[in-house]
Amino acid sequence: MPDLDPNLVSHTLNIELGTRPVVQPRRNFHPEVEKQIKVEIEKLLAAGFIKPFKHPTWLANIVPVKKKTGVIRVCTDYRDLTRACPKDEFPLPNMDILIDSTSGQGMLSFMDGFSGYNQIKMSLKDAEKTAFRTPYGNFYYTVMPFGLKNAGATYQRAMTAVFHDMMGKEVEDYVDDLVVKSKTRLGHQEVLRKVLERCRLYGLKMNPKKCAFGVSSGKFLVFQVHQRGIDVDPERTRALKSLSPPKNPKELKSFVGRLSYIRRFIPGLAAMMSTFTPLLKKGQPYIWSKECQEAYQQVQQLIARLPTMRAPTPGLPLKLYLAATNTAVGALLAQDSHEGEESPIYYVSRQLKGAETRYPKTELLCLALVYAAQRLRHYFLAHKLQLVVKTDPVRYLLTRPVLSGRLARWLLQLSEFDIVCTTPKAIRGQAVIDMLALFPEVEESILSKEVLGELPEVVATVVEEASWTLYFDGSSTTNGGGAGVVIINPEGQTSALSFKLDFPCTNNVAEYEAFIMGLSTAREMGAERVKVIGDSNLVLSQLQGSFAVKEATLAPYRTAAERLINSFKQVVMEHIPGVTNRYADALATLGSKLSYVQEQPNITVVRRETPVVEAMVQEELLEEDDWRKPLRKEFSGESSIKDLKDYVLIFGELYRRLPGGVLTRCVGMVEARRRLQEVHDATCSLEPVTSLYRRLQRKGYYWPEMGKQAADVQANCPKCSTIPTTEEAFTVSMAEDWRAPYLAFFVEGALPTDAKLAYKLKKTVKRYFMDGATLYRKGFNGEPLRCLERSEAHQVMQEIHAGECGEHQGMKRLYRQLLSFGYYWPTMKKDAHDFVKKCHTCQIHANLSHKPPTLLQDMRTPWPFHTWGLDLIGTIHPPSDGYIWILTATEYFTKWVEAVPLRKATGAAVSNFILEYIVCRFGIPYKIVTDNGTPFVNKQVSSTLNGYGIKHRRSTPYYPQGNGQAEATNKTILRILSKMVYEYKGNWSTHLPDALWAYCTSPRGATGFSPYSLVYGSDAISPVEITIPTARVSAVNDLEWDAKSCSDWRVLDLEAADERRMEAERKMALYHRTTAQAYNRTVKPQAFKQGDLVLKVAEHVRRQISGPSKFAPQWEGPFAVKEIHGSGYYHLISVKDGTLADPINGKWLKPYYC
Repeated sequence: MPDLDPNLVSHTLNIELGTRPVVQPRRNFHPEVEKQIKVEIEKLLAAGFIKPFKHPTWLANIVPVKKKTGVIRVCTDYRDLTRACPKDEFPLPNMDILIDSTSGQGMLSFMDGFSGYNQIKMSLKDAEKTAFRTPYGNFYYTVMPFGLKNAGATYQRAMTAVFHDMMGKEVEDYVDDLVVKSKTRLGHQEVLRKVLERCRLYGLKMNPKKCAFGVSSGKFLVFQVHQRGIDVDPERTRALKSLSPPKNPKELKSFVGRLSYIRRFIPGLAAMMSTFTPLLKKGQPYIWSKECQEAYQQVQQLIARLPTMRAPTPGLPLKLYLAATNTAVGALLAQDSHEGEESPIYYVSRQLKGAETRYPKTELLCLALVYAAQRLRHYFLAHKLQLVVKTDPVRYLLTRPVLSGRLARWLLQLSEFDIVCTTPKAIRGQAVIDMLALFPEVEESILSKEVLGELPEVVATVVEEASWTLYFDGSSTTNGGGAGVVIINPEGQTSALSFKLDFPCTNNVAEYEAFIMGLSTAREMGAERVKVIGDSNLVLSQLQGSFAVKEATLAPYRTAAERLINSFKQVVMEHIPGVTNRYADALATLGSKLSYVQEQPNITVVRRETPVVEAMVQEELLEEDDWRKPLRKEFSGESSIKDLKDYVLIFGELYRRLPGGVLTRCVGMVEARRRLQEVHDATCSLEPVTSLYRRLQRKGYYWPEMGKQAADVQANCPKCSTIPTTEEAFTVSMAEDWRAPYLAFFVEGALPTDAKLAYKLKKTVKRYFMDGATLYRKGFNGEPLRCLERSEAHQVMQEIHAGECGEHQGMKRLYRQLLSFGYYWPTMKKDAHDFVKKCHTCQIHANLSHKPPTLLQDMRTPWPFHTWGLDLIGTIHPPSDGYIWILTATEYFTKWVEAVPLRKATGAAVSNFILEYIVCRFGIPYKIVTDNGTPFVNKQVSSTLNGYGIKHRRSTPYYPQGNGQAEATNKTILRILSKMVYEYKGNWSTHLPDALWAYCTSPRGATGFSPYSLVYGSDAISPVEITIPTARVSAVNDLEWDAKSCSDWRVLDLEAADERRMEAERKMALYHRTTAQAYNRTVKPQAFKQGDLVLKVAEHVRRQISGPSKFAPQWEGPFAVKEIHGSGYYHLISVKDGTLADPINGKWLKPYYC
């Protein structure tokens, strides 16, 4: 078959340099399959698609796949080759646009490439890398085969090159599916001729069996397109309607996946699918509830009446309807025709996740709008959009010029679209009715200006301006200090600056100097968004409002820093340990150590003789009625810091000193109103709820009416109306930071408002002290213990227990090491216990417990021949006449044993044994117990047992006690047999009947009777009684017994048999009770519930063989308990991939903590 011109297109692999070639091991096939493989290979050779190859470097296996017709199709396993190839980024067309462009046409022709991929040649340098192995030799492809990475992109590139000037006008193509279209039937013939001439020019072949010319409708990309619009393929709809409800997670995933292809046609699909979501979570038991069935039936009803979608008409605006519930958001895109008829275009919906479920109704509608804009962006950009809503807040979002937080991000995304809000007058279309039926109205709320947190990544992706990074640090000496700044721009270029502070300063002042000079330098360099990183907890906490300012020398620095921060679009502050801020620290140390004598040395260190805040003093013109003006007049003189009652003037800025020494900047009423709203909007959703007045204080603001105004704002805010009275300012829950009350006491002198809490703090604070910004506790041995918050505590435990030098020590040792290293937090002992208990590595390497987890199970049966236990002994060496196995069957009531030697342990042998030695001799039993060995678990045995209605109970793998009766019998038979063949071990098979005779005629400890007597009603006469007659044998020999006497004696024996069996049952009950008492004393109770997470003993430990390595873990998992059985074994399901594990006894399980 002719190929496309290689100059036009050929397929190259572009294997990454340094990739090692892979030769896959050979696979074997059934002889019948090999014959069909040979036929396919001969076809490929005749077509010139493949060539023989002798010395391949890459070699793949073939994978025969049977078609519906029964014919074998030869595929190739190119997974290794695919991993070595980079992705071809050639774009595939947007499927929505293709389908829309194909619908609404007057006439269509559908064409499909003939062996499309095989029309493209492989690149000469890469062809031999496609080599594959067959039973008849190695071959490689000269043409592009199926299964290669980027094959679809190569074919799409070829089709684009062939029809580049016709695509979007007369032709639509998706890989090898081609549609020729025309608005009128009259012009279609000319368009089709043009397309076929182009195919002839480039040698592109089409498959006549898959072509349809001059039709009004047809299938394209699983949809039915026609002049009226777009429908779902009827065959796909019938297939979905014929499905039964899913029985397991795999079937449910398949069902949801099929629906995803037609989600455009189903209103509120996500709202209905939310019922199924919990069933798809890992470790969750699969329970098909009534709600699931109702949702499934609702989906089936919608599938039965899917609407016809229409492609949008250019030049006409689109309509967007929004809807939301507590579990999902959705939208409908529609359009009015020239005649005024409204037609649906696209349904979209998605489930709410995490914090989204707590959004107000108005924000949910905004979220629905943003999601619709993401999914339908190609529609939004091409048309004007009328947003049909009756909720004012949505219009507020679109018309408000300035917002912050989540709403600002959403507005940024929507700004590129032409959206106009309109109010719905009446519901006219069935499509809108269908959507609103699945999204019932909930109570609406008015959207305030508050912004509750950030936008999760799953909601929207916002392309933000590039951010700069600033590291800062300060250092002080006896006569000055230094400041170090490292600025990194978005391109990764680094600027390092060192400042000599040639004036007396404290370390905190030096830190502030570094912060301010670093931000000022970044602003001069053009930065608008900066991430500031430093190790000064005090500076960052004061700027973030966590700590108040007490020192008069620091107050102007915070004011200057806040004004500087407000000049940026965004400043994010992050605190890091000092050991990770060494670059800036080194620059600060360098500046502090320099000494200037006359002239500045020739190094890039800037010398500052005055504090940076002096250069940043801003003169503020006060209005006549400004409350601060009278206070300003009271201050005079040249001193930079002056005190007047509770006020202080620092560098021209007025501050008020609050009780406890806290300094707050006095602000005018205009700024006060702005700050009041700003702090409230940023903090009202934070937990725990704290008074707005205290937050304003900690941010460093003051004006006379601040307390009353803050209280009024919180009283009118629904989220702030309930304020705790006992833990107002710094007393937070242990889950937040237990150190907060102590830090508040030492830094600000603040006490909890609750008297009991204040008394408790005063009693315990004596054992704590501050060193800089770090809190310590005095240990009982006199050593200081650093106090850690939750995240720090977890980090320390992780490093000590499982870090580079961690030994994965036990709970007590970890607790002792935490104390010896010098750390403290209140729940340290409990946390250390929980941390070690939940350590995955410790759990999977823990020792195996040898105590049984469950009580001894009672295996007694109600009557003889009710239950038999089967087991195999072997392999036995040396063999006896070729026999290497012994198959045994033990009857649970009488302890009768049947056994035969076997050369091969197969299902057929076991099946014949059951028929010949059990069914034909003793009747059909109720139940047979075996282990999970292949000879017992196979089709032959299952067929035999099912044919006679015999129940088959299997014990759990690697737990012989589950079939304890058979195991006990095996030990006894082997002991008897080994003594019989001690000198002649090679003929043990001939002595097996003797061993069985000895076993069955000897009384058993559990019953007190021999199995023979319980089966036949009397004791057997042994050979020794013939040699040396006993009394009963002599009596029979001395008397002449007639037939009637024998019959009478036999009747008496049979009558006594029932009595013997009842006596045996009583003794067995006593024997079991005695044994159980001794056994149960060793039990360590352990029971699991459905859904519990467990670990199971590794297989090599259960089988008592060598593991894969000396360091192999003892346990595997975690698994979830799926089913529980009363006999002590469980069915498990893997948490990772949901696969069902073999049943296992509880002895091999232990709880998993996470």
